[in-house]
Amino acid sequence: MKKSIFSFILVAILSFVGFTATTFAQASQNTASFLSISLSPLNPEPNSNVTATVSYSQGNTDTTNITWALNGQTKISGTGKKSFTFKTGNIGETSTVQVFLDTDSYGIINKEISISPNTLEILWEADTYTPPFYKGKALPTSQSTVRVIALPRFVYQNTAIDANNVVYKWKKGYFTNQASSGFGKNAFVYKTGYTFTSDDITLTATTQDQNISITKKIPVYVYEPKIVFFENKPLQGVRYENAIIDLFNYTENEVTIHAIPFFFSFTDINNNNAAFTWRLDGKTLETNPDNRSEFTLRKPEKGSGRYQLKLGVDNKGYDLQTASKSISLVYNNQ
Repeated sequence: MKKSIFSFILVAILSFVGFTATTFAQASQNTASFLSISLSPLNPEPNSNVTATVSYSQGNTDTTNITWALNGQTKISGTGKKSFTFKTGNIGETSTVQVFLDTDSYGIINKEISISPNTLEILWEADTYTPPFYKGKALPTSQSTVRVIALPRFVYQNTAIDANNVVYKWKKGYFTNQASSGFGKNAFVYKTGYTFTSDDITLTATTQDQNISITKKIPVYVYEPKIVFFENKPLQGVRYENAIIDLFNYTENEVTIHAIPFFFSFTDINNNNAAFTWRLDGKTLETNPDNRSEFTLRKPEKGSGRYQLKLGVDNKGYDLQTASKSISLVYNNQ
């Protein structure tokens, strides 16, 4: 009998201890860990719309009453309001977002995040040739040099962070360029490949204390070089404003055609390394070795006719830096 009474008391004590432990464990759980807030876009720009979405690991947000607050002010509330769109402030201005879920199991639980928008701009420039006063951008071609520059505008706790005090991680495609990455290395110089596709450049810029980190990816497209013809008039110079597309009708005694090899390697064009091959009706022409980008043609004294003028440009040492262009030259003496 005593043994039975002792067993009953022992079971009762263990049951009480187990109940107390379970209750204490539930009460001490960090219910905020049940919630997660995702942002779209992940790194919001200043003064731009961003959507916050809440996930609840212990239940269904579609059937839960949810309230959103921005900087302490309630904005929306209702069943299934799992997303909230708001506008960020200026660079470095912190927006505090709070979400409250009225749950059956844990009562009201909440999560809070702070968003301080900063910007990371990536610019690129290609070391390829364009004529004077050209309003467009020099484009990368096969095996050309491209320089990519990072322009971070980071502000933390009302203090602007110098771009030289940021850690940069550069990737071309899937591979990190260790030599170009590191503290203060906001420039990445590389050579394009052999194909006319694109190079995906990914940059992660992070402050030393890791309070700010932004990742951005841009495509750098690779183009084919091209040739554009212009007329070079003796008193006016090269008529860059009027490109010769397919046909040129010349009425004066002679015409000088000036060729611009767009997007070939700048250094090679300036050093006269590229080969210019002029052909008139299929016959190779002799040109001035000091000025191979021009050809002068005299008009016959009588009759009318048409010439087919073709130029091929081949940059030595660059397999795919080549281009050709042909035009018709029409004359009429009647």
